[in-house]
Amino acid sequence: MTWFHDPLPRERLPELRRLLLDLPVDPERGPGWRLAVQALEGGGCALTMLVSHTIADMRAVSLAIADAVAGRPLDHGFPAPSWRWSPVMLARDSVESLRALPDVCCALAALVRRSRKERAGLPASSPRVRSRLDRFEPAVDAPLVPVVMDAGACQQRASDLGVASSTLIMAFAARLAFRIGRVDASGRVKLVLPVSDRRTGDRRGNALRSITLMVDPDSCRYDPHALQRDFKAALASLNQHGDDLSPLFPLIPYVPLWLVRRLEQEALGAGLPVGCSLVGELPLDVNRPCGEALLLQATPLERYTASDLSRLGGFLFIACYRVNEQLLCNVSGYVPNQVTSYAELMPFVREALADMGLCGTIGWRLPIDEADDAAPSERSSDA
Repeated sequence: MTWFHDPLPRERLPELRRLLLDLPVDPERGPGWRLAVQALEGGGCALTMLVSHTIADMRAVSLAIADAVAGRPLDHGFPAPSWRWSPVMLARDSVESLRALPDVCCALAALVRRSRKERAGLPASSPRVRSRLDRFEPAVDAPLVPVVMDAGACQQRASDLGVASSTLIMAFAARLAFRIGRVDASGRVKLVLPVSDRRTGDRRGNALRSITLMVDPDSCRYDPHALQRDFKAALASLNQHGDDLSPLFPLIPYVPLWLVRRLEQEALGAGLPVGCSLVGELPLDVNRPCGEALLLQATPLERYTASDLSRLGGFLFIACYRVNEQLLCNVSGYVPNQVTSYAELMPFVREALADMGLCGTIGWRLPIDEADDAAPSERSSDA
């Protein structure tokens, strides 16, 4: 547990992200997750749970929080920490590693095939190995723009267009990518969508697969039906044939840190991928860690350096989830030398929302504050 005792003005709440970036999280040696509490001026606090994605995806974290709030103790069958280096556990780990060798070999072959397939699409300057100097670079606090929308209004807008609300969010992501220039040579947007593979009673940390859609940002603005058809077809193909990302997972325990960013680009594929995570509705207890929260903010917090972002060509990621009647959409993005701050990213988000006829509150002010007369007003939090 980390306490930030000095009260922070609510308008400076985004600065909490900078503090969280400096908290070490190590899924291998621990701690794999942290709790942090930031006192706020005028009373109240921002309660943050920082979890390594290596350990759990957003759905797993939300289920764990809901279980904790509801007082449901769970026994996952893990041995006590003192057993980690016992002869019994070492023997068990050795047996599991030997059993995993065939999957590791298959994963290596899949990585080679994928790399050869998409190497032609990679910029010549992008894949270079991180130098020793890069490792000591400070982390970049990539801009994050939160958007809060009325779930009913979003559903109504989607109904007016004749599509599902999830399709509307994907179209918004495509328009945003188009506006910041994250498109391929033909002007299309490469949407990469994680798909939950979690079933009832499933307690895996990460239960995800992935699909990729090539989207025309112009056509989806006025008629997103083609996007919805492509999405349904990709889901059907995923269920029938699987994806080409999951076979790489057995490599994760053996990947050295210096190679992580290189494999990240291999996993996302060539070009300029845009991540779009449609999490769905979260359990109500997730918003009640110690009483009803004013706002639940679930965001990615990647520890990128400027060199990382230059190699990757920047990034754009949209996470969307529903809590009660609120639809929350968090946009994090970075374009080297173009979009490097909140003030630079926010106008693009506003324009992309307008493109799709969506209205919401944008920014970092808590809902308790007065809203501006302008539409949309700016408010949100990282609590």
